[in-house]
Amino acid sequence: MRIIFFVTLFAVLLTGGLCSVALTAETPKLTISMQERVPAEWDKTKYSLVNRVEEWKPEETAVIVCDMWDKHWCKHSTARFTELAAALEPVLKTARDKGVLIVHAPSETMKFYANTSQRKEAIKHTDTSLPTAWEKILPSEAGKSFPISSGSHGGCEDSPKCKVDTHAWTRQSELITIGENDIISDSRQEIAGYFKTKGIKNVILTGVATNMCVIGRPFGLRAMKKLGMNVVLMRDMTDTMFNSEKPKCDHHSGNDLMVDYIETYVCPSIVSSVFTGKKQYRFSDDKRKRIAFVMAEGEYRSDQWLPEFARELTLQNYRCDFAIGVPKKEGEGRHNIENLQISEEADLMVISVRRRALPTEQMTQIKKYVSSGKPLLGIKVSCVAFAPPKDAKEIKGLERWDSFDQDVWGGNYGGYDSELRKQGTGTDVSIVSGKEEHPLLKGVKPFHCADWLYRNTPLRSDKAEVLLRGKNPKHDDPVFWTNGDKVIYTSLGHWNDWELEPFRKLMFNAVDFLLKSKQTEKEGKMAYRILDFMKIDGVPCPCGLSRRGLLDEPAFPGTIHRTDIDRQAKPHYHKKLTEIYYVISCEEGAVMQLDDERIPLHNDMAFYIPPGTVHCLIGKAKTCIFVLPKYDPEDEYIVE
Repeated sequence: MRIIFFVTLFAVLLTGGLCSVALTAETPKLTISMQERVPAEWDKTKYSLVNRVEEWKPEETAVIVCDMWDKHWCKHSTARFTELAAALEPVLKTARDKGVLIVHAPSETMKFYANTSQRKEAIKHTDTSLPTAWEKILPSEAGKSFPISSGSHGGCEDSPKCKVDTHAWTRQSELITIGENDIISDSRQEIAGYFKTKGIKNVILTGVATNMCVIGRPFGLRAMKKLGMNVVLMRDMTDTMFNSEKPKCDHHSGNDLMVDYIETYVCPSIVSSVFTGKKQYRFSDDKRKRIAFVMAEGEYRSDQWLPEFARELTLQNYRCDFAIGVPKKEGEGRHNIENLQISEEADLMVISVRRRALPTEQMTQIKKYVSSGKPLLGIKVSCVAFAPPKDAKEIKGLERWDSFDQDVWGGNYGGYDSELRKQGTGTDVSIVSGKEEHPLLKGVKPFHCADWLYRNTPLRSDKAEVLLRGKNPKHDDPVFWTNGDKVIYTSLGHWNDWELEPFRKLMFNAVDFLLKSKQTEKEGKMAYRILDFMKIDGVPCPCGLSRRGLLDEPAFPGTIHRTDIDRQAKPHYHKKLTEIYYVISCEEGAVMQLDDERIPLHNDMAFYIPPGTVHCLIGKAKTCIFVLPKYDPEDEYIVE
């Protein structure tokens, strides 16, 4: 050690200072939270949705960007891919900065990159012993079929259908940066050869199309799985091409169904949040109501039944996300729920959690959602969601919420009769007299279930309205009630209950009731809307970054855009749209170009721009743009 010290000191003295001595530290590992569906312990024909966390070395990790072309033959696909490319760029930058390899794989465009160092580097490591063809199904997919169909015309959803042109793309989208140390390849032989040489073990796939290229290309999910890679799909940074008539659902719901298939039969998935720490990505035209399922219990098999429930809700065009804790009752890791950032955008939270304490950050997310006043649905053990045993040693430093049952559900959980549970007596469920016409009970008839009855008398909320009661030989207690118009709780929810039609109907009714639109007419006039542009995701446009409001309001004939205009704005025009630009603020020297005229700008100016007028605001500015009729991305024509 002394020899090393004096050699180092001598080097320092020779170079004139300490600045020449480089101190190195091991690159921090990546914490990767993965979601997957595995055969259920109690029934191997069923699947449980689980989450596991791994730590990956950045130098052993790669992201493959699949087919993010500059253009597609399908117009709608081009628009979605372009939007996705803009969202993917900062994710790739963050991953690259953390030491992760980025592989750009815009298939069939390698000639464009022939003279680049990134392309030449990939070719140097070619392993000719590997196959070159697309990968067909894995053994785990045998006998299974995709939940969506590309249908006729390759999944094009335009009307009239776009003309197929497999030479439409020439390169990768210019919105995605190719770094100096990235590589470019669409070949399994090159990519796998490079991975072997560099010691890459973990592979993340992103890009398009999930049901075609991402899963099946020679470098896709199946191929990486066959190579023995630890492969995952970045589920919020991918998109499908499918015929929305099969099944008949929203495009983005179809994408979610395909992700479910991949998680079940191919590999786990992650979200971009693992790199950015921000909320997961959402397409600007994805206007579905979002449901956050928070589950951490194993006694009532929530990890099986709630995902099955969510799949049916997805087919009804709800967006369902999961925050997951391990199902075990005790042991290391149980006081943690992954992916709780989904609560930030949720329109409804469904809770099925049993006796967990949480890190402060996670409990803060739960409390923030509850205090927002947004809808909540509680199932069975969520009455003791955050109330672990008083003597639990493993919860030191964690937060508990013992009064959650009273504070949120208005309940008064008093346990259950263990003798009747052992006897399997079950519960007779009946409708409270006078509540038969309540919308939550539509299609629901009295029923018997194998569930044991929770004692909850008396409830501890003045707002509580009991709709169903349960009875066994010893007790008669409420089993389903509302606590105001935005909170519903049921002490039912045994795994057998989910097979009963009255209970299933009750659960669907609860979701519809809690998420019903508040934008209805009141006293003969339209209900007001509040637009908080800070909470609306910005999307790229010819002018800069635009946050668009009232796209989902059928009663309003147009849209309102809060647009930050940069110096790269492009001259463009519309054939149908009329716009009114209101300049909130602008930099000195900014001008508005209208056809061949340039008009100097100042704050509080407005411009009426009819269809056919070439326009472009030159310079940096903040604007509010009123668009009539509703904004249509197809009615945007760039003037080169």
